Amino acid sequence: MQKLGWIGTGKMGVPMSKRLLNAGYEMYVCDLIKENTDSLVSMGAEYVPTPMELARKADIIFSIIPNSAVLKEIVSGENGLVRSINQGAIFVDMSTVDAESSAEVNEVLEKKGAKYIRACVTGSVAYAEEGVLGGLNSGDREAYDTVLPMLKILTNRQYYLGEGEEGRYMKVIINMMLGTCMQAMAESLVMGQALGLDWELMVDAVVDSAAACPSVRFKRDMYKTRDFSPMSTAAVMDKDLDIALDIARKNNLAVPLAAIARQMYSSMGSTGRFNLDYAAVLLQNEDLNGIKNV
Repeated sequence: MQKLGWIGTGKMGVPMSKRLLNAGYEMYVCDLIKENTDSLVSMGAEYVPTPMELARKADIIFSIIPNSAVLKEIVSGENGLVRSINQGAIFVDMSTVDAESSAEVNEVLEKKGAKYIRACVTGSVAYAEEGVLGGLNSGDREAYDTVLPMLKILTNRQYYLGEGEEGRYMKVIINMMLGTCMQAMAESLVMGQALGLDWELMVDAVVDSAAACPSVRFKRDMYKTRDFSPMSTAAVMDKDLDIALDIARKNNLAVPLAAIARQMYSSMGSTGRFNLDYAAVLLQNEDLNGIKNV
């Protein structure tokens, strides 16, 4: 059985890597905050301090990290994994990053004889715990087939989309839809508030309607309790929409709804709400319309 490495043990990384440990894989884990790896070490994983050291030990390395800058640092930085990665090793990044940075990483890895899979995932922490994420994959086909048994432990549906950055693009367009959907939900609830509709009944009716996508249905209790403890933050959605708008600009595409939604998520940073769940864009819409919280 292959020896695995895992870089990034945050909200998503911990439950995902635990699933691989429970499946019997030997694993080395790395995170800037060592304490984030404690639960994995208690299950049998071995902590290593840098990606460079981890790459010496692992045949297949997974990562799920916050952004493109971190991805390039763990790969090409002073203690990056390319300093010691073995020829024939496979690096699987599951983060949401821009395609240009991803392509740079691929170029660096190719020079070392390593393979690179872009394995973006859709879903929240709860889905990660249950292994019911969606997998949006691209990269070398043979390497993808090699890691597919592991991906099936982490995701319950997989799409292989091509040899290049297709997985990155697919994740961005899905997150663009999520962001605009949540902004539309917020606008609708605010209108209902202004018209005097009962809050909990309104949430139930909207969530049970044909207009509600699965992500909105999943937020039912969050809306009703108004507890916006994050499953995925507004800051992350703001970052993802920035990536989408940059793609649109470079390809001369008009994405007006995404542009408006991005402004609403960006404004959450100035009101101290960046670390709330992205569904808390509701609060920005209430402020904009002078509506007091329920």
